[in-house]
Amino acid sequence: MTSAFADPPITPKAAATRARLLEIAAAVFIEHGYAAVSLRDIAKAAGVTKGAIYGHFRSKGQLLVEVIRTQLAERDARFDMNAVAEQPMTAFVQFINPDSRDLRLLQIDAAAAARHDPDVAAGVQEIFAARSAWILDSLRRLDSPETLLYIINALSAGVGAQEAHGRIAPDPNAWSNAVARLFGIAN
Repeated sequence: MTSAFADPPITPKAAATRARLLEIAAAVFIEHGYAAVSLRDIAKAAGVTKGAIYGHFRSKGQLLVEVIRTQLAERDARFDMNAVAEQPMTAFVQFINPDSRDLRLLQIDAAAAARHDPDVAAGVQEIFAARSAWILDSLRRLDSPETLLYIINALSAGVGAQEAHGRIAPDPNAWSNAVARLFGIAN
């Protein structure tokens, strides 16, 4: 899938700078929230000029989208979607995995920002389309994959919203038992 955004840099030095900016931007966005952060704040945290950021990203919105895209790719590389199709409870526990909390909070910020920022809206739509295709491809052998995709996305967004409000996720065992009963899945 071709991205609406510019391709990442191809030189090793530029790629390293871009990766460092993504890491620092993620930390600053998570700590302060996307709306409260400026590119100047990120530049200061990274020890670069604002112009250096513009050398890699055309806007704060694109930077947020690329942070999310990068973090999703890192998480997904560790996730076996085929195993999930065989053991759905594995996926349900992932919704409250503390390792993904920061990513869920970034996605909540992106959802809010997308209402008013065309870069964020386009980027989130692009990411969502690619992820939906990936998930649907893995769920095709199950009944009603589109409905399952909707449930997965609703649960993910809902958990992120709960965390954004400071609510602590339940114990994974209690979560698994409740979800298994709710969906009639053997736990």
